[in-house]
Amino acid sequence: MDLSTFTCPECGQYETTKLDSLRIHCQKKHNLPTRKLYALLFLSGGKEPTCACGCGEPTKFLTLQRGFSEYVLGHAARVNNNWGHNLKAREKSLKKRRDEGLWSRDPWNRGKTKENDSEFAKIVERAYNSKEEKIRKSSMMKSHWENGVISPLTGSAHSQWKGGTSALQPLVRSHLHSVWVYPKLKASGFRCFKCCSTDSLEVHHDGERFANILYKAILELGEPGDDFEKKSLIAEWVTDYHIEKNVSGVVLCVGCHDGEHGSASL
Repeated sequence: MDLSTFTCPECGQYETTKLDSLRIHCQKKHNLPTRKLYALLFLSGGKEPTCACGCGEPTKFLTLQRGFSEYVLGHAARVNNNWGHNLKAREKSLKKRRDEGLWSRDPWNRGKTKENDSEFAKIVERAYNSKEEKIRKSSMMKSHWENGVISPLTGSAHSQWKGGTSALQPLVRSHLHSVWVYPKLKASGFRCFKCCSTDSLEVHHDGERFANILYKAILELGEPGDDFEKKSLIAEWVTDYHIEKNVSGVVLCVGCHDGEHGSASL
């Protein structure tokens, strides 16, 4: 058979000197894709080629006349330049970059601190202390607390647990702060009722004494001893009592508070 004559690889009966005619015949009669026809005609075993870089990916089919591309798009660089498998070319490129001062193995921030480099200090400031970053971190933490990603550790689960030896009064006062103390500070404009000082403010029980309320809680729930869980229950009882009874309190500075009952206390 003449080399310029092409025979249908499927039926073996159709012959032509024109590749396009054979392509049309194979598509209509045998539903054979053009890329498969090319492989059967010109490639060993009819197997489609893979990328010449060695990655194993199939390459793009161009036309019946041109066949397949040699490389997957972008993969030629793996062989022909310094970023691929051509170690000699890569070392040559790296040497040129070093000699011309265009590239260094050292990271850009090696040895730089916000103390010795003004530009680095600006980057640190933007990254950690900018208003936008503070808002982002605040929103993230708030979301974590609300969604339960972060949960408070109390009692024996806390890293600073010492067997339930926490003093009862400071524990109760810490519970009271957000629901009773702070609202009264805010309502007063953060000023002492007597001298208008804005320093070292506390809230004084000007009606029912704090000690009396705490005593009621202990009578109700019993002495806590070193039982941290019972101390926590007492703190919650006292907090609820302040809210339900609308316990009266007045904002005073430390000096004025001392004058009320000799020592600064709630």
